[in-house]
Amino acid sequence: MALLALGVLAGCAYQGAIDQPVTIKATWFSYLNGDDIRAACTDGAPSWYRLVYNGNYEEQLRSYEVVADGTGGAYYSARVQTGSGLDLTRFSFGNLQAMAGWTKVQARLIPADYAALERALEASGAFGPAPVGLRLASEQFYWVASLCRDGRFYFNAWLYPSARAAGIRFPQALLGHDGTGIAVNPPRVVAGIERIRRTIKGQGGPRHFDLEVGENGFKGHRTLF
Repeated sequence: MALLALGVLAGCAYQGAIDQPVTIKATWFSYLNGDDIRAACTDGAPSWYRLVYNGNYEEQLRSYEVVADGTGGAYYSARVQTGSGLDLTRFSFGNLQAMAGWTKVQARLIPADYAALERALEASGAFGPAPVGLRLASEQFYWVASLCRDGRFYFNAWLYPSARAAGIRFPQALLGHDGTGIAVNPPRVVAGIERIRRTIKGQGGPRHFDLEVGENGFKGHRTLF
């Protein structure tokens, strides 16, 4: 029953309020997949960008949302989650606040800064084809982008270390406005993931997940260990 409940939580569609602990637990995969942005991305909709950094899921998550304000600038939100507060397998109604922990900062981007971010996204290939078949393990370091521009939805991902990740430019544009005061957990090679998972599982520690990139979003395959 516990595994069944976990599967239900992992499959819920995100509809807002990621800062709420229950929402984080129930809809993280949908949030990462940009399902809400995808649904709202129609002709005439403002540009809406979500870029998420998985700095080893148990160590750090960073989420950036940028929404065009209609005057050439944009609304900017930065969120950072550190530690294991988002362990999807430890859902508990009696300990909701302990599962939260986003540090959040909001700001306005002037037109020049917003234009610089646009250029950085384009230079990073964010609006190009996604790397279909790329597997992302929760222990690894990667960026995921869900982007709505001119009524069209784009999805992309970059895994460290790789030539694609080495060439991205948008992190600098985002971090230049990040007032959270929390340093980025720098990417590193994570070796022996299966061995690590077996050890942690044997000790009763948190479980883990894999995601696979499709043509315009994650494929249905989601594995929790």
